[in-house]
Amino acid sequence: PGAHPPHRVGVRAESLFKINPFELSRRLKAQPQPLQRPLAMATVEKKASPGKTDPFGTGKILVTDCFDKFSNEQQDPFLMLHHFGPAPMKSMPQFGMHPHRGFNEVPYLKQGRWLATDPWNMQAAGEDAVFAEGQLQWGKCGSGIEHGMKFDATYDGPVQGFQLWINLRSENKLDPPEFQNARSDALPLIDVAPKAKAKLLVGELQGQTSPVDSQGIHCQYVDYMLEPGAEVVHPRAAGMSTLFVYVYEGAGSFGSSAVVAQKGEVLRFGATGDVAIRADRGSSLMFVLLAGTPLKEPIVQHGPFVMSTKAQIMQAFEDYQRGRFLMEECTYKLHTKAGTVVSKRKIEDSYRRGR
Repeated sequence: PGAHPPHRVGVRAESLFKINPFELSRRLKAQPQPLQRPLAMATVEKKASPGKTDPFGTGKILVTDCFDKFSNEQQDPFLMLHHFGPAPMKSMPQFGMHPHRGFNEVPYLKQGRWLATDPWNMQAAGEDAVFAEGQLQWGKCGSGIEHGMKFDATYDGPVQGFQLWINLRSENKLDPPEFQNARSDALPLIDVAPKAKAKLLVGELQGQTSPVDSQGIHCQYVDYMLEPGAEVVHPRAAGMSTLFVYVYEGAGSFGSSAVVAQKGEVLRFGATGDVAIRADRGSSLMFVLLAGTPLKEPIVQHGPFVMSTKAQIMQAFEDYQRGRFLMEECTYKLHTKAGTVVSKRKIEDSYRRGR
């Protein structure tokens, strides 16, 4: 009475002391092992066909507004994703100087070449002003930037790319501005599966890390390129409950239910699970994937300013109109295959005279 039953581990307990220790070890290892838990696959919560918008109101260019069917809460920490092109370079207008405050602007040039200007570099001089095919810029607008863009007249091919806005935490919205320019060869190109490659723009993937500093925002930005019939599983990073896919070329199936999406469509996934992807057998598949951890902070936006309160928006307009918008000095980071070069520039006199 009160005795415990013998502990069973797959062999008869009463015979344990009669078995040679090496034989016991062999028998225990031979016992059936528990099955590995299958990977949990994400489901597609919503598929949408985004509309077009004219971001500058000039009537000269329409871009795909990838998030126009989703709320700020559903997109968090992302604010906007625009896809422009592919289009002939001749049809693309120049983008004049315009201000921003309170977020990160992250353009990615899939095809083409442009020259970027800002008050610290009005002549678009130096390596950090050239924006060539495959490059990404992370512009921390912080307390305020102005910038513009013109396409390089020496380039006559197609132009295609993406403009992404990512929110800043409320405590960082008035931080000093900073520009990062990541050359194409600095961004990891990963063979993620047979016939499938991924260009890692921001974040981490399969043990590799982008050199781009995401300013404390936990996010991932990947350009996937799959050949016909290729299959891949995108591993979701911990905490990144927001996850979108935008297909910019071809067609394929996504998620646990193999939802079909084709060029120009966007998918929002559930908050958990990895993402299963398969390209159609008859076409290649290219898409950008965005994943991030929501900031869960209030968002008040008016045009190029994204703040946390209406009072901060009014202050942004007043600061800009009164010439109190820009810091005297700005930090530049140029990421290349050889490493990162950091420099600082002061507002140019030519900009002061123009104002």
